[in-house]
Amino acid sequence: MALQRDEISIDIAGVSMKVSRFSTLSDAFEVTAVIPRVELRVWRYKDGKLAEVEEKILNSITIAHSPRHPLAGEITDHKKTPNWRISFGQ
Repeated sequence: MALQRDEISIDIAGVSMKVSRFSTLSDAFEVTAVIPRVELRVWRYKDGKLAEVEEKILNSITIAHSPRHPLAGEITDHKKTPNWRISFGQ
């Protein structure tokens, strides 16, 4: 059976997340990465005093790889355990 490989990489302001999925199952399973909220703030000072605050707020960052659903009556092999590897950063 062919090896299925899915990878998701997210890098936000130097914070990296990567999900890799390797499987030989006949049906692909869903791979999803969800970041509910990201708040980024940068404080800028001038002459020792706060001059500006830059703020970025990101909501519901979602990456999904939807599974292929088997046709009605199609036999699938869901009993095998997929080989997962999740890493953060490099």
